[in-house]
Amino acid sequence: MAGAVALCLGLITGCSFGDGSDPKRAAAQQQRFCAQFGQWQQDVDTPDADSVSGQMAIDAAKVLDREHLDTGGSHILRDTEAAVTYRMQDSGARVATYCDRAGFETLVG
Repeated sequence: MAGAVALCLGLITGCSFGDGSDPKRAAAQQQRFCAQFGQWQQDVDTPDADSVSGQMAIDAAKVLDREHLDTGGSHILRDTEAAVTYRMQDSGARVATYCDRAGFETLVG
């Protein structure tokens, strides 16, 4: 495994350990992201909590981006960062739409 990691780090084109063609894995990653974003939405008005839950949402979005699960022309990482960092409502609405299309609309506000 260490050799594979070293090899991937050395490649210019990048390397992904995920398999976007596995529907169960993709659904689990999408569900995790939507749950994390929904948690951030709940925590956003709580002092100090939003920084932790916001970073967790951004980290989950990075996984979706890396695994090419950013479907339907959305830009999930960019929208998540804008919603969390700058409180951009349009970006948050696009994230909610993404979760809706993925089947996890109940996890976000």
